[in-house]
Amino acid sequence: MEMELGKLFIGGISWDTNEDRLRQYFQSFGEVVEAVIMKDRATGRARGFGFVVFADPSVAERVVMQKHLIDGRNVEAKKAVPREDQNILNRNSGSSIHGSPGPACTKKIFVGGLASTVTETDFKKYFDQFGVITDVVVMYDHNTQRPRVLVLLLMIQRKQ
Repeated sequence: MEMELGKLFIGGISWDTNEDRLRQYFQSFGEVVEAVIMKDRATGRARGFGFVVFADPSVAERVVMQKHLIDGRNVEAKKAVPREDQNILNRNSGSSIHGSPGPACTKKIFVGGLASTVTETDFKKYFDQFGVITDVVVMYDHNTQRPRVLVLLLMIQRKQ
């Protein structure tokens, strides 16, 4: 549990960045317990994001407040959401995947299949009716730098 407090999601990582480089960069802020870049299971290719875990959670708090440039890419550091708090919804049926509780417990959702013209502001405006939105992350294609029409929303509470 203590390890989760210092865990950060790192998004927008260059295809050329490896785990050693990720660790080296963030080690300048404090002791890094773990640095991992997520890879596609089928191809083994990097997926453009990863996680860094700091020994001291206060270091993670400072890191998310700063901008980061690694291997020529602006990367985003955000507090990682523990797996037990995740609930990926099937957008067609509204039911949850993996037997997770239904939408009343949702803190994190992924939305896909959207027009590339949809903005973070559009998302916040629409989803505000369901709860307080704490974060919106638009995923970008590493090659084209265009939105991949996949968005992550984090909510802190449900509206009554």
